Amino acid sequence: HALQLHPTSDAHYNMGICQYMLKNIDCAIEHWKHSVQMDPHGADAYVSLGNAYFLSKKESGMAIEYMQKAMVLAPSDPEIQFNLACMHESQGSLDQAIELYNKAVSNGLERAQPYLRNAMAKHMKQNI
Repeated sequence: HALQLHPTSDAHYNMGICQYMLKNIDCAIEHWKHSVQMDPHGADAYVSLGNAYFLSKKESGMAIEYMQKAMVLAPSDPEIQFNLACMHESQGSLDQAIELYNKAVSNGLERAQPYLRNAMAKHMKQNI
């Protein structure tokens, strides 16, 4: 009801989180889309959209598109770099994945290190 009385980008973002946790994926996506329409400069809603399309909808193309928008807004965020790297790796774009995993590690995300090693090993195997 509060969202109807005073719709804001943050309110839509938070409602999207609630809906996603309730497994109402399409409703969550709609709220996050409203959030970015109201505030196209906030990376969080783009990250949520990217993750929802990647993890729940299995639409890697849309996921990458949204995550790239998030990265433009927060270019040194290691979580965004890591998520985008995972998406690229799932599509077989190992060069891009390696570059992004490397950035995530450089920006302090230690859990990206084994993913970087695995992507590098896959890349080397492809080039043998």
